[in-house]
Amino acid sequence: MPVIVPWEPTEAANQVLRYLQSGQCVALPTESTYELVASAHCIEAVDQLSRAVVSGEFAAIVLSDYAQLHDWMPRLTGAGTRLFRKLGAGPYTFRGRGGYEQGLAPRLPDSARRLVVRDDRLALRWPDQPIWAKLGQAGLPLVSLPLPGAVNMGMAVSLVGENAACIVDAGAAQHALPPSIVEADGRRCRLTRAGALTGEQLDALTCSRILFVCTGNTCRSPMAEALCAKLLTDRLGGTRADLLKHGFSVQSAGLAAMMGNEASSEAVQVASDLGADLSAHRSAPATIAMLQWADFVFAMTASHWYSLKSANVPGAPTPRMLSPLFEDVVDPIGAGLLDYQTCARQILDSLQQRLPEILESM
Repeated sequence: MPVIVPWEPTEAANQVLRYLQSGQCVALPTESTYELVASAHCIEAVDQLSRAVVSGEFAAIVLSDYAQLHDWMPRLTGAGTRLFRKLGAGPYTFRGRGGYEQGLAPRLPDSARRLVVRDDRLALRWPDQPIWAKLGQAGLPLVSLPLPGAVNMGMAVSLVGENAACIVDAGAAQHALPPSIVEADGRRCRLTRAGALTGEQLDALTCSRILFVCTGNTCRSPMAEALCAKLLTDRLGGTRADLLKHGFSVQSAGLAAMMGNEASSEAVQVASDLGADLSAHRSAPATIAMLQWADFVFAMTASHWYSLKSANVPGAPTPRMLSPLFEDVVDPIGAGLLDYQTCARQILDSLQQRLPEILESM
């Protein structure tokens, strides 16, 4: 019978760590189900954990922060990195290559490596429960295996039997569903088992988000948004509504924008002349959430760029000028149609130069 350890962050983590360091398996709560855990360096514990694997489940290396992702998959790019950056800890097991042969995996004992690498894909898990972050501070590489149906401590006890020295009792799991399984497929990700993380959520988390920023979000950044969407659909096919399926989302915002204003009539006309549609545009202020979720942030002028850079939003990408030559896109507001056309041509020329890099992020 496993020892039942009451949930208390520091003391529970200390007790669990002693069991792990002594070469025993433990059962720990996650946001999805309870999981059986072993030190990756303890051959006996890893062997015990491997005997508990059931069909459809994957044992995985445990992450405790985003920085560790590239320790294990140093060449992971595209949607996989976006998933970890934007969702972080959560109800999923991630499987991919990502250059794992150049990461920490080859340093694992053979038994641990065989357990977490299947079909030439390394499995990673970042559970969303405080005890995992506490254990991560010890620097001990852990292997974790979901226990199907173990949504509370009682069910975990019945499933682990003598395979766990202790179980941390943190009550019922938040989702009571097994972790979703996400596999990297090139630069894209696909859901191979649904759980608390749905396919729709996965698409939203892993798409490449392009954000254009100006002042009022009624002419320059909306034209950049619409023209960028047109360039992408011309290259990838379909309509703008299909962009998310292709792995892209295009937005615009203003540093001093009001909510809900239409694009200027001249911007709508000029965009239409170039094959883009601004008729449904409504202005929006740039928010911290927008910046944090973006993968590209393009400013129209050096002033916008400096303001964005000075904001230093945690987790946001480094803002850049839309113009690769660091030239301002002059505000045409209040000017004539010719000025709008000049502005749109400058935006389009800059976008065409940026397009290869944007497509590469897919």
